[in-house]
Order: sequence, then structure tokens, then C-alpha cells
Amino acid sequence: MILYILVPLAVLLLFLLAFMLIRTTLFMKTPPPPGPAASLAVDVRPVAEHLSEVIRVETEDRGPKAPPDPVALTKLRALLSQLYPGVHGHLQRRIMDSGALVFVWTGSRHDLLPVLLAAHMDVVPVDPTTLDQWQYPPYSGEIAEGYLWGRGTLDDKGQVVTILEAVEGLLKTGYQPERTIYLAFGIDEEIGGENGAGAIAAALEADGIKLEAILDEGGGLVEGLIPGVKAPTATVGVAEKGYLSVHLSATGIAGHSSTPSRQTAIGILGQALARLSDAQFPARYQAVETLYREIGSGATFGIQFVMANLWLLGALLQRMTADAPNLNALIRTTIAPTIVKGGIKDNILPAQAEAVINLRLLPGDTVESALERLNHIVSDDRVTLSAPDGGWDPVPPSDTDSPIYRSLSATIRRTFPGALVAPYLVLGATDARHYARICPQVYRFTPYIMTKDELGRVHGVNERLALDALAPMVQFYGQLLQTWGAETIE
Repeated sequence: MILYILVPLAVLLLFLLAFMLIRTTLFMKTPPPPGPAASLAVDVRPVAEHLSEVIRVETEDRGPKAPPDPVALTKLRALLSQLYPGVHGHLQRRIMDSGALVFVWTGSRHDLLPVLLAAHMDVVPVDPTTLDQWQYPPYSGEIAEGYLWGRGTLDDKGQVVTILEAVEGLLKTGYQPERTIYLAFGIDEEIGGENGAGAIAAALEADGIKLEAILDEGGGLVEGLIPGVKAPTATVGVAEKGYLSVHLSATGIAGHSSTPSRQTAIGILGQALARLSDAQFPARYQAVETLYREIGSGATFGIQFVMANLWLLGALLQRMTADAPNLNALIRTTIAPTIVKGGIKDNILPAQAEAVINLRLLPGDTVESALERLNHIVSDDRVTLSAPDGGWDPVPPSDTDSPIYRSLSATIRRTFPGALVAPYLVLGATDARHYARICPQVYRFTPYIMTKDELGRVHGVNERLALDALAPMVQFYGQLLQTWGAETIE
């Protein structure tokens, strides 16, 4: 009798295993060959010296709604004019009211939709309490030990400079694009981008300009950060999570701490935060599945077996991501308590306690649906939830099966032989989201290799960019400008 049960069960399990192995084999496609190496000649020393000068102009954002000092932006624009005479002499320049910069390299074919390369000139402030931890002063632009040191080298003045270096180099060769190329440099990306990229996108929209493709900062070439992948992987941002900060306010009974009520305002707020922490948003696997499908055989068999069969092994992936915040953020909307306030003295019961939680919304969720879910989870009349600063919905994915994406992937592989390329969900926020309304193909990629150490320096102490990274960055942009500037992009 037992055999009658076990034999069919074993056959069923074998068929299931075979089905899952076939899915894994199909999932693990071989990445395409890199193609010929990038050829634009680059002298690293002047590039480094130019970036050093740009770093020394302190364009810090001054607060949540305060872009950099206009005097500093004027100084930076004057410096760029001096460093890149070809760009300023050949391209049209427009200075937005906010100080943001737009360059137009007019193509010979006016019937072709333009493309746009974006970056930003503002930087996050340096915490004054960390100044003694900087190996070189944060605005020294020091060139030492094989690196260029300073705030903005990684985020994002290195990108501004190498884009301009590529254009300047192409102009010297006599290159003329067939397709018009825009360069857009924002001034407040670190505080939302409304006055920089937002104003540029609005101006282009008002002029009736549609774009074929956009490239902004985003994922870099990461090493050792994607589980199961050893090779450097170029993570190209094709979608972007949304943003929402929710304020919670809990009310209680004020009084003396010697006779507390059963539930104080702080206790009520703590329970609400605990419920939110325990009730995670549901997991959705599209972003992580797409990432690993494109990596293909570049990932280990075990990890691809799981990714190819998430219909059955999704719970296993969720356990894998429990201690991997980056992966967990790829599969769900995240909730992070960031501010808690309550009380003014140790022997006084506060009448009110407040907190702020920050959500990064997975595509498929919206500001409205997230607020509705949070209210349902808290479900306490003594706690009010509001979003006074608004927020924004996720940016939907751009096409990864288009000539634009394939040409971007090919350019990356030419510049960085041996690198894998995979579409990625950007977990933070970039200026790119502002351009989505005038272009369906928006991509985010920063062309340098990022180790775990380098990632920790972005917005942190001892931000620096390897001198060896500068030539490939310029070569990447030079190749992409020629590819995207052609009549036919392929």
C-alpha cells in the first residue's frame, strides 16, 4: 500500500525537479561577447586636474529646500567655460533661472528625436564633526595615492566632468552628430531636483521636445555585492522606487510620570511603529528576477535555480534576503523609522509623541495605496498619519528589449571587457525621474567600478575616485555619444 503512494509521489517529484532544471537552464543564458574595446584616446592627468578644480568649488546643498549658493554655481559655470572652450564655443548653452545648465549639440538630422545625458553639480554637505576623519580636506581636490579626493568625486561631479571631457575630445576630432544631443546638469538632485532637472524637463516639455533616450547617474559596476556573482556587473537602472515620508502623531494624557496612565503617548506610538515593523509590504519578484535573468550564466547555478523557480521558491528567497537589505529592498516596499520625538522632561508625561517613517515604494505600489495600507496596519484612532511633504510614485521600467538598451549594454561591455550587464531597480532617487514624462526610455548608469568600500564613501567620509577610472569613464561617454548620436541606434 505504501508503495502505491510512494512510487507516484517519487515520479511526480522527479518530473517537478526536471521541470525546474529545464527552467534554470533556459534562465542561465550566456552573456553576449564584449565586442571591440573603446578607442577614444584619453590623457588622464588633465582630466584629473580639471575634476580637481571642479571639486574645489563648494556647491553644497544648504538644506532640505535650499540648493547651493548661487555665487558658487556662478563660479562653477565660469570654471567650466574656461576648462571646456570647445563645448562652450560649439554647443548652445542655456542657463536656467536656478543656475542649472543645458547644452545643445545640434545634429545634422532635425527629423530625429534627440538624446540627453544628465548629471548634477550639487553635492551633499560634509558633516563638520567628521572633518578630522578626512584623509585630505573634502574640498581640496587632492590628487594623491592613485585617487582624486573630495566631496563630489563619486556623486556626481566626476560624471559632469567626464561627459564634458568626452564632448570636448569628440569636437577636436571633428565629430558631428546626426542626432541632436542635450547635456543637462542639475543643481539640486540631492534635495529632490525640482529646480534643476525638474525645471529643465518642464522647459523641454513646454518647447514640445520629446527625447529618444536619456542616461543619468545610477548603478555602477559592482564587485562582490550581488549574491552568487563574482564578475563585475554593470547595473543599469531601468526603474526607480517611489518616495514617501509619513508623519505619525500619537496622543495621550499629559501628567506627572509618578502616576502614568496605562498607555502613554510614547507607548501608543511605539506600538504603532512595532506593528508597522512587523507587517512588511508583500514581496514581488519582478526586479530581482529580471536582474538575474540578464546576468545569466554569470551567476552560480544554485542562485539561478532559485531565481528561475520563484513561483515555488519565493519563500526561500525571502529568507535569503532577511539579512541582505539590498536584496530585500528589490522585492518589496520598505519602511524605515527615521525620526522619533516625544517628551521634554524625564518626569513629565507628554501629551503627544511623533515619528517619521520613510518608505521607498516598489513599482506597483503608489503613494495613495501605501498610505491606505499604513492606516489599515496601525488601525488606532489615537494615531494620525499624514504625508505633509507629499512624495512621488515609482518610475515604471524602461524597455530592456530595445535598440537603445542594447546599444547601451554593448557600449558598457566594450568599455569594460568581461563585465556583465543587467537591468536594475534603483533604490534611491535620481534626477532621471523628472525626464520620464518626455521620454519613455530612461536609463541610469555611472561608468566606474564600485566596491563595497567605495559605496560606503558616497555621501560619507573620504569620498574619492580612482585615477584609473577616469579614462574608461571618458571613453564610455565618447562611445555612447557617437552611438546615440547616429541616425540609426543599434
